[in-house]
Amino acid sequence: MSEVYFIRAQRPRYHRSESLVIKLPELLDKVGLGEILGKDLLVAVKIHFGVIGGYRTIRPPFIRQLINYIKDKEALPFLADTWGLKHVYDAYFNGLSHATIGAPILTVNGVKENFYYTVKVENAYHLSEVKVAGNIYDADVLVNFAHGKGHGGCGFGGAIKNLALGCTNREMRRKLHGLEREKEGVRYFQEGMIDVVKAVLSNKAGKAVHLMWLMDIVEHCDCTPFGLMPIVPDIGILASKDIVALEKASLDLINRAPPLPWSAAEKYGLKAGDNKFLRIHGRDPYIQVYAAEKAGLGRTDYKLIEI
Repeated sequence: MSEVYFIRAQRPRYHRSESLVIKLPELLDKVGLGEILGKDLLVAVKIHFGVIGGYRTIRPPFIRQLINYIKDKEALPFLADTWGLKHVYDAYFNGLSHATIGAPILTVNGVKENFYYTVKVENAYHLSEVKVAGNIYDADVLVNFAHGKGHGGCGFGGAIKNLALGCTNREMRRKLHGLEREKEGVRYFQEGMIDVVKAVLSNKAGKAVHLMWLMDIVEHCDCTPFGLMPIVPDIGILASKDIVALEKASLDLINRAPPLPWSAAEKYGLKAGDNKFLRIHGRDPYIQVYAAEKAGLGRTDYKLIEI
């Protein structure tokens, strides 16, 4: 079974050492990030910057701790997301800058999204060629720091979505969303995301770590320009070198969690044990998980190791 490390949001005592911000470096040690870092290696930290008006995104102190950890290993981190230069301004508005996190804020693919490498995908579901964002492809190490939340197209926007829709360009995103118009659009879209993830990770064998921030878990993507009430309590932070195991563990934890009042959970009558994002969006997010396993990206059998 693949190992998924987990810091639970619910802490056992009142002490600084129990803070999730303070414990994050321990999680990074456990998952082995330090072992793949080295002097002057370029490290892409892929997150979602959010947009102006939205605020349920990964908070700067967590990102700063991750950046500090990478710099302590003498590597050279940068924070990156898609959508060109305009999205960098969204990042600044949302509190992300060199001053607040300690690293450059870059686009994944150039100021007009025209910097990419074309990667061929063997045994693809639907996309045999993928344009991979240039700054992601050129990085020596990839840290995929995803915020777990709902998504209208694939049910769940986690580690897979963070790469599939965030490490390409406009053309590839249009092709992906075009798959939704097919007869089996829900499945095709999620399978297409796996094609993109295979391409993104094609030159990162043994050089990628995946993190999941399971806090502020709302029903829509970080690209929505409004705030939402979380549908379940904060769960914690997960980490794994296996993107499939991480995604599966995250969905399982969300589905086991109790619903929160005043949120979409009330509207849909959600309860602990429900496939919550299937109920909300009518799209089963486990499709992408099992499609990723079939594509050889990882295993759905996992061992959750709490630290």
